[in-house]
Amino acid sequence: MDEYDIENHPDLMDPDWRRHAEKEAWVDLRRNRGRAKWRKGLTTAAVVVVVVAGAGVGFYVWGKSTAEQSTDADVGAPASVAVATTEAAPTELPDEGHVDLTRPFEGTPAQNWAEGIAGLTVPAAAKVGSFSAKQVGQAEDQVKQAIAVAQFDPDTVDRHNPAKYIGLLAPDERPDARANPQSFVIYLADGYHLLPVSPRMTGSMTVKPGKAGELLIHATYVVAYAFDPGEHPVDGPADLEPFVRVDADYAVRSGSHWRASSRGLWVDKFDPYFTSVACGKDDRLTPAFSDRDYAATSLSPEPGRFDPNKPMPTEDNCHGTPG
Repeated sequence: MDEYDIENHPDLMDPDWRRHAEKEAWVDLRRNRGRAKWRKGLTTAAVVVVVVAGAGVGFYVWGKSTAEQSTDADVGAPASVAVATTEAAPTELPDEGHVDLTRPFEGTPAQNWAEGIAGLTVPAAAKVGSFSAKQVGQAEDQVKQAIAVAQFDPDTVDRHNPAKYIGLLAPDERPDARANPQSFVIYLADGYHLLPVSPRMTGSMTVKPGKAGELLIHATYVVAYAFDPGEHPVDGPADLEPFVRVDADYAVRSGSHWRASSRGLWVDKFDPYFTSVACGKDDRLTPAFSDRDYAATSLSPEPGRFDPNKPMPTEDNCHGTPG
């Protein structure tokens, strides 16, 4: 038989096999059509049906790795080695598909983002108003350190200890941070932990003068986390990878215009937006796989969920209006 004459393959000509394949394809299709009802702002995964000419058989393909899709001719061949992709990242977070837990961000908007705080673009230090380039650089470093501790530091994020973050603030700002730490930092929900993979980040910082002795710094960024699903079943990246978009305003105050206890770093705004999370967990970051039955009003996808260069989304998944 001609190796390219697939329509006459004996398996495809077997009527019992064809009926079984069609039944399995449609059962899976119906099952997965109902999956995204409880998720917020996620893209329903595409269903690809390959129709074999003359055979009338549909093969259901979704999220399979190369090894899983191998043919009999590939048996015994060495498995392909995963390499970092240089392709353009998707603009939406897949609801369904294969997830490599060693490289969970592949095939998501975060696949090409840098690890941790390295993903935040900081402008070169230059004179701003009455502040010298050196002073601007020091202020940028203060804000960068605060963001790193708020989003990535294990003591803060995983162990819920805000002491390191609070210590970075001006003395007069610290009481509010102690009373309301989650208005300043990200906490993971109790009992859920990240995979041993660095979160990914993209974003930028801008600087402008404020009042006398005050430098204003705006930061806009998105952080992608990857939770360890353990024994929880997951259908795709959206089940275990929440994305957090943040718009934040900081003020660095110095000089005789301010009393000593007011000098230092202030947080004027910290507005988060959450994508692909389960809500109602004390406002802590919780993966979607933790609540399979969660249902919420669907929100229209907004590009700012994954792109900090776009306007901040007007609603988040859990609380309506950011902030």
